[in-house]
Amino acid sequence: MQDMEPFIELMAHVRRNMEHKEWLYLDPPEEVRKMLHNGTMSLWVAVDNKRIVGAFDALKPKLAPFNYGYTIGLTEEDLLRVVNMDTAVVHPDYRGHGLQQRLMQCAQMDLVESGERILMCTVHPQNQFSLNNVLSQGYRICRTMPMYGSIRHVLRKDIGSW
Repeated sequence: MQDMEPFIELMAHVRRNMEHKEWLYLDPPEEVRKMLHNGTMSLWVAVDNKRIVGAFDALKPKLAPFNYGYTIGLTEEDLLRVVNMDTAVVHPDYRGHGLQQRLMQCAQMDLVESGERILMCTVHPQNQFSLNNVLSQGYRICRTMPMYGSIRHVLRKDIGSW
């Protein structure tokens, strides 16, 4: 919880400095606070000198409408196993060191231990860095569709065994 406000600030900073702002959808800060408080959102951070320089969040949506599993027609049983691998941000001064990938891998390790099995994310098709990052981690594109006021690939990765 102590990382919530610095995380919200980092997300806003990264988006403000992006050339293609449509590549990064951000939930409103009040929604981020609510999801962190109620346990829907988990957060992983990279810190340098007590400053958050990278962050990644994942959501356990269960049957909420924002579950990415709905976009590919998952059954209710499978929807309950979905984790939305949601937002990865890295401060511009710290890019090029693999933080996005390492944060996602840390999240995945924790999620495997907690029994989650279907990881899903979305990436703007022109965001080659993020797309290559998730494809290299074993995600596959399941669908491309309008989302978040733009277009997104919906990707899926199954982990572990049932």
